[in-house]
Amino acid sequence: MSADAIARVTAVLQNRLAAAIGGPVYVGSPIAEDVGTRTLSLCLFHVVPNQSLRNERHYVARPGDPDGPLVEAQTLPLDLRYLLSVFRSSGAGGLADPDELVTLGQAVQALHEQPVIDDAQVPGQLVRITPESYPVDELHRIWGLFPESSYRTSVVYLLSPVAVALDPPPAGPAVLQLSSRQGPFTERVPS
Repeated sequence: MSADAIARVTAVLQNRLAAAIGGPVYVGSPIAEDVGTRTLSLCLFHVVPNQSLRNERHYVARPGDPDGPLVEAQTLPLDLRYLLSVFRSSGAGGLADPDELVTLGQAVQALHEQPVIDDAQVPGQLVRITPESYPVDELHRIWGLFPESSYRTSVVYLLSPVAVALDPPPAGPAVLQLSSRQGPFTERVPS
């Protein structure tokens, strides 16, 4: 869990979607022209700190010692919003493409069946994948970022929290001997 957390979570999401639709998933702008045989686009369009977890403590294993005690790590939990868009097959003539809707259904079904990215897939992460209901005017604003492209069938997903953390401090020297010191203790008595 480090600076590559966003990239690793995105790669897991991309692979999960590719397995669901039976083909590659394009990661990037949904207006890309050179998508080849890809039928699905995954675009990270919004990254914000998770307000409810921002001040919570986060514990991780030390590097190289996964079975050792957990240590507190400085972490920034993020909310990632992805726009999942379907590319139309050629020859649709601007009309709805039945394959487009099947592809979208396969993607939504896969994310509904496996709504979590866990520590086994990306170490140090437990990320929930949730569809977000976006009003039409919000989707219009998102697509407004791409003025030279027509709208494609899309859905928005929230992945939260994705923890970007500093590496924990290295382990200190082992404790070889415990000892206690005793000495005089004086107590001040108010006059």
